[in-house]
Amino acid sequence: MGALVWAMPSYSFNFGDILKEVEKSTQPPKKAEPSKEEETTQPPAQSSQQSGGGGLIGLGSSLGIFDKKTSKILQQSVNTLKSLQPIGYQEEKAIGGRLAVEVFNRYGGAYDNPKLLDYVNLVGQAVADVSSRSDIDYHFAILNTQYPNAFATPGGYVFVSIGLLNMIDNEAELAGVLAHEVAHIARKHALQTLERSRSLQGVSSLTLTVMDKDPGLFDKLIDEVSNVLFTKGLDKKLEFEADKYGREFAYRTGYYPGALKRFIQKLGASTKNQGSIFSSTHPTSRERYNLLQRSSSRYKKASLYPTLGKRFKVAIKR
Repeated sequence: MGALVWAMPSYSFNFGDILKEVEKSTQPPKKAEPSKEEETTQPPAQSSQQSGGGGLIGLGSSLGIFDKKTSKILQQSVNTLKSLQPIGYQEEKAIGGRLAVEVFNRYGGAYDNPKLLDYVNLVGQAVADVSSRSDIDYHFAILNTQYPNAFATPGGYVFVSIGLLNMIDNEAELAGVLAHEVAHIARKHALQTLERSRSLQGVSSLTLTVMDKDPGLFDKLIDEVSNVLFTKGLDKKLEFEADKYGREFAYRTGYYPGALKRFIQKLGASTKNQGSIFSSTHPTSRERYNLLQRSSSRYKKASLYPTLGKRFKVAIKR
């Protein structure tokens, strides 16, 4: 395999950029005022109570097909389904941007090395471009903490600590780590957790307008996702899925597909991992390694794919 060559823009970002993005993305779009003609010609809204509720359930209740108890049960089921409507991309970005600010605040802020940041962005953007969700913008940042950590927040924000970069031996391992985080975003893992939240019960759709009208709801959602990302961790199955898809995205880009598995093994053996949230929010390294090992045979001639150790060491000045 030849050396990988990039030809793509950089999407690095800093704390100031994030603050501006969050302020912009959390502002709901202004609605145009209705004209007087529209106000006078609009038909009055029908009362759902008079007709026994809307839709087929309300009609069935009005006609006596359903008794009141059955109608109530059916209506509750419909409301539950409504509360599970997918969160839109603009709302996802608002949530992810707010969480990105929290990541910077919790984990040492941004690491000041523009050249290294550009390099991380080039590798990250390369794997994001072949992911299952390549139609959104991804942004990559380096955190100024020696603990080996990596995070992804909804909307395309990915973080890796300088401590983790110092544990990596080659570009293929870096690609695997970044691809794992990209997979969390591509598969909407944090959003899946959020959409099951009790805070959203009774909310048919989470929009910027809804969040603007109820800032307390937005803060509550941020607290819930923060608790999952930084304390409890995602469900084990979602972490295993991110490993599987992360390895695949790195492989599609042209990297050695066994690199993520090797790094996970190394992370598990390192004493540095004891101060990282990896140890409390992720499945054990042994579990992750074994699952990747079981399915590694699908990558034929994997050893022919490059790891690019020299290029990585030049970039990180090791």
